[in-house]
Amino acid sequence: VWQYAYRGGTSPAQVVAGTAPALQDSLRPNPNFLPARRWLAVVYAELGREKEARAEVAEILRISPEASLERWRERMPYKNQADLERYIAGLRKAGMN
Repeated sequence: VWQYAYRGGTSPAQVVAGTAPALQDSLRPNPNFLPARRWLAVVYAELGREKEARAEVAEILRISPEASLERWRERMPYKNQADLERYIAGLRKAGMN
């Protein structure tokens, strides 16, 4: 998401806001799809939609009780460490530990 924010004069907020509907649509066929749930939690947190962000974190933990920031940090294959840190910060902001 972040790398597209600066293309064509699009602000990061516009890009983030525009991803929520696509993420919601991706959950229709598989409501337990954790990558979409994690990104939706980040998007909601970035938009200041705390209640929705925390609801996504609750769903993540219902689906995968062992989920944690540290576990994802170890397993996420990010080439750019700054992107991973921003993703983790978004999850933390959404209420993930």
